[in-house]
Amino acid sequence: MPNGGYSMVNSTDERADEGYFGPDSVSWRLFTDPSSKLGGMAALLMQALNPGMMMLFSKASSTPDMGGDRVERTGRYIDTTIFGDKAHADAAGEQVRRMHHNATWTDPTGTTLRADSQPWLAWTHNAVVWGVVRGAEAFGPELTAAEKDQFVLEQHAAAKLVGVETDSIPSTWQELQDEIEAGKDWLALCLPAANVAATMRKPPMGGNPIAAWTGIIIQDGMLSLLPEWALNLYGITRPKNLQKAARATARILARARKSESASARIHTVIEQVQAKPYRKIRH
Repeated sequence: MPNGGYSMVNSTDERADEGYFGPDSVSWRLFTDPSSKLGGMAALLMQALNPGMMMLFSKASSTPDMGGDRVERTGRYIDTTIFGDKAHADAAGEQVRRMHHNATWTDPTGTTLRADSQPWLAWTHNAVVWGVVRGAEAFGPELTAAEKDQFVLEQHAAAKLVGVETDSIPSTWQELQDEIEAGKDWLALCLPAANVAATMRKPPMGGNPIAAWTGIIIQDGMLSLLPEWALNLYGITRPKNLQKAARATARILARARKSESASARIHTVIEQVQAKPYRKIRH
């Protein structure tokens, strides 16, 4: 087992199967590691640089802000599709596909923007997979080249759930890096993306000052995952400070990783998915 194996994680009687990934997958290993949260935040910033998608998002969404409810739903969707059984993963994907199909907006020129546009779906998917691997590269857990490729390929199952045509997305880590790098030729910062970045980067105020300072360090550590051209688009010009924050973030996450075993984290998220999946189904 490339990740040491998590077969000791017990499923409850209600769990029909191990889902599309399972205990031997790189996906289970990465998505329960704290680095994936920072990779996911970096992915969100990369996704937001798609100006057409962000304009549609701001016009067609009933909740155009990136508040806690939206973040919670997105996290529940990822947990359900990665750790839920296949029936719950399928139900989650079906609901998201329906939302994307219904999300349209016609701009003043008469052009209709659609959330289920294949290029947009592919960019959104690619950004997430790239962000999770970048988080692991910077903060752990250590991955071999073969494991990075395996993760990229495993995530084709997640792409299919939301309707991505998998012959149009990368199958290796190098292909994925090339696809992300090519984004600099068409991505741009628009006002909705700037608002998302401002919301994410707003430092926590009040409470424990040590916790607040730690949060700022981790936030800068997350920003260090972005390519230099993406940082330039967001007007972030402190690469040396970000690298210092990245080293500190790696130490913070290493301590967090030691506080709970990977098996325990997986068991916890499986229980959470079973108790509150993205979409409940009848067996």
